[in-house]
Amino acid sequence: MTISPQVTGSHNGRFSTQPGSTPKSWNKQELNRCGAIGTTEPRDLNLQGEIHPVFANWAPDTDPALLRELRQPLRLASRLLEEAGLPWTSDFLAHDVFATHYAGRDPSSRCGFSGRSSPSPSPPPVGGGSVAVPPQTIVRHHRAPWATPEHACAWLGAARRRLEGPVTRALAWRLDADMYREKGWVGYTCRHPRGDLALDELDRPETIAWWDRRQGGRCRNLTLLVADEFPARLAELRSQGRECGEEYLLTAFMAAVTLLHELGHAIYWQDRRALPRDLREPYYGADLEMELGDSFVAAIFGGWVPVPVGDADRLREEGRFDFSDGVAWRQALSWDVHRLRPKYRAHYSIPVDYIANLFAETSWLEGEEAPVRPSTLEPCLSNLSISTPQASSYSSTGGYRHATAALADFCSAGRGWTWNRRPSAPFRIPQYDGHLCPDLDLPVATDDVIEEARARPPLQPAALLVPAKDRVALVDSHSSDTSAVDILYSPASYESSPESVREVSLDMFPQPPRGRGANLCTDNATTTTRKTGDGEGEEKKKVQPHHTPYFVVRLAKEDMEEQKQSDVRSPDRSEISLDELRCRLSQLLGVSFDELEKFFEASRCA
Repeated sequence: MTISPQVTGSHNGRFSTQPGSTPKSWNKQELNRCGAIGTTEPRDLNLQGEIHPVFANWAPDTDPALLRELRQPLRLASRLLEEAGLPWTSDFLAHDVFATHYAGRDPSSRCGFSGRSSPSPSPPPVGGGSVAVPPQTIVRHHRAPWATPEHACAWLGAARRRLEGPVTRALAWRLDADMYREKGWVGYTCRHPRGDLALDELDRPETIAWWDRRQGGRCRNLTLLVADEFPARLAELRSQGRECGEEYLLTAFMAAVTLLHELGHAIYWQDRRALPRDLREPYYGADLEMELGDSFVAAIFGGWVPVPVGDADRLREEGRFDFSDGVAWRQALSWDVHRLRPKYRAHYSIPVDYIANLFAETSWLEGEEAPVRPSTLEPCLSNLSISTPQASSYSSTGGYRHATAALADFCSAGRGWTWNRRPSAPFRIPQYDGHLCPDLDLPVATDDVIEEARARPPLQPAALLVPAKDRVALVDSHSSDTSAVDILYSPASYESSPESVREVSLDMFPQPPRGRGANLCTDNATTTTRKTGDGEGEEKKKVQPHHTPYFVVRLAKEDMEEQKQSDVRSPDRSEISLDELRCRLSQLLGVSFDELEKFFEASRCA
């Protein structure tokens, strides 16, 4: 995670009138009026409870004093993950995104320059074998029209189990003292154990492949780096008696955001099949930017990503690490509501009171809706320009005011201007991923430019695959409530664990009944008549047990044997008499035998 510099200067001679084409710098007085900075009320960070296991595995050499300063950020990250982050994680962990039938494998952009969106193949596996094709898009299953509450419950449960089990075992957190000073990073997801490697030596494809071969298994061991400036600054503020102050609160909040950001990357990269040569990630859902860390954070906060107000490059050059200038919401771009990339991205300040509520235990009481998403900014999600009326006044429900800024999303590149982008992370609409002229209007994308991959309805395994005795063992046979069984054997449960995902094959589904001997068994007794070899009929009554849930399908071979026994004129015989032929022809034409004889006589006379 990089804290991007905030470009605030306006472009001379600009005359574009499109939304998102007007720059606006931060105003310190406005920030003070809106409660983003300058508050003096003491703030008590008193979150209680356990830290989620996925955040609990820290390197043995971590300074215990610094780790203690991260307790509140870790608890907040845990609350946010459980309260608002599980649906996003379930789209990765409850479904096999590398399966050959996965809906997100096809490119979603229909624009030109398709070469930029083409998948980058993984390195060939050692010893041969097939190469996994990384997905282009992560499908949002919870938005599928066929998704039911039972599906959602199963997916969330699968994601929770994966997070607490294999994902937790694959992740190791570590404080780093160099990356902020050298690179400007506050967090980084290393796709292999860090060891003693320098920052410039991390994530080389050959290094990742070497560790993958050594580890084996499905999951890849990752090292998640966090700038130790976070706990160091918190400890410094505490030593100054400012642990209840505004800056301590803002620093703890941004530390929690950094933890969630890196977890968003790790959820994808912990799968060993995720290894394209350029380390490119997929887009999530309708996201227009290829950045899974920001995507995860935006999903938690309803389409907004917290960023610092201050210029990170200037602070780093001055040897400072603080958030005394405040923090703000940066608008995330989504194809759901946006058809244009704004040249100046909208930002809204985050009130200190909002962050204080997140760290208050009383805000997370059971039965109360957690104050996670900024409700006052919901009208601003689709507006690329600054929404002044919503941002500059209090809402009737006691919302917050927001200072605003529109900061450049492009930079100078020699003789021209280029869009801001991370390496190997193209913008989803290719026409907004190269050079631009800030003075001119941009072409607006039409609705057919991007087609988001839709979740395919799962093919539900037939009940024939589930023996009655196995289902009865799950619930009390005398109970009439079978909802638990229905959920366990729903399509959601079949997709809930990537380890259990199989290729679709015909033997997963019952064949249609064939021949006269196939009967549908119900709760009532069924009677079938079977003839013996001497032609005598014998009735046999079959009583179907109440709990049998599936069709009884007779094999074609059994039907053939029965037909041979019951009918002397077997279809296997090649001989047939003339009288038998006339009889069958009479039945086929629907005329009597005498009329058929008259017809043949008339034909011979003619």
